[in-house]
Amino acid sequence: MHIKKGDTVQLMKGKEAAQLRGTDKKPRGKVIEILQDKERVRVEGLRLVKKHLKRGRSQKNPEGGRIEQVGSIAQANVQLVCPSCDKPTRVGIRKVETDGRAKNRRFCRKCNELIDK
Repeated sequence: MHIKKGDTVQLMKGKEAAQLRGTDKKPRGKVIEILQDKERVRVEGLRLVKKHLKRGRSQKNPEGGRIEQVGSIAQANVQLVCPSCDKPTRVGIRKVETDGRAKNRRFCRKCNELIDK
C-alpha cells in the first residue's frame, strides 16, 4: 500500500479532474479513510455524494432529509503528493537503517526524498 491515512493526494482521473481539464491545476485533498478490500480511498472534499435519510431512522436527523457525505475514489485514480517537492509522484520503498534496525520507508521517485521520516 503506497497511500496511507493522512497523506495528501491528487486526483488524476474522474469527474472532478475532468472539470479542470485544460488547466494545470487538479484537485487535491487529505486521505480520510482507506478501504483496502475494495481498493478505494475517501478523500476530504472530493467526491461528495448526497444520502437520503428516511424520517425517524436516526437520532441525529429524526425528520429525515438529505445529507452530504464523502464518497470513495478508486486508488488507481489518485496519486500521492510529495511533501518536499509538492508534485504528484509514484512511490518507491527503500530500507533505511534507524537505531540499528532496518525499516521500509516510502520515498519520492522524482526528488528521491523520504516521505516517511
